[in-house]
Amino acid sequence: MSFSPLDILYIVLSFCVLWFTAAMFWFLWQLATILKNVNDTIADARDKMNKIEQALSGIRAKFDSASSLVGLGANTAAKAVEYVMEKKKKMEREMKEENEMEPPSRKPAFKKKKRK
Repeated sequence: MSFSPLDILYIVLSFCVLWFTAAMFWFLWQLATILKNVNDTIADARDKMNKIEQALSGIRAKFDSASSLVGLGANTAAKAVEYVMEKKKKMEREMKEENEMEPPSRKPAFKKKKRK
């Protein structure tokens, strides 16, 4: 059986198409693997970003609640100080009024000490 040059050309071309197909399949496989790794990496990054966002939201909520408590405490302290100052002024006024109502005592300003 003798092969003509055209038959040999067809055989060579068929092997070339086979190798080209195998190379294309390998290239597509590598591309798909790379894209899958990129997708996994992006998914992991999204998960970590979500966890960070949740942590920051929790911290922000705690600071907000703490700051509202600090504000409430400051208001309470201001009211308490105001109340104490008001009571002090009221007591001073009452003492002043009592002193004005009492007749001055006839006691000497200085007491003499007895000598032994």
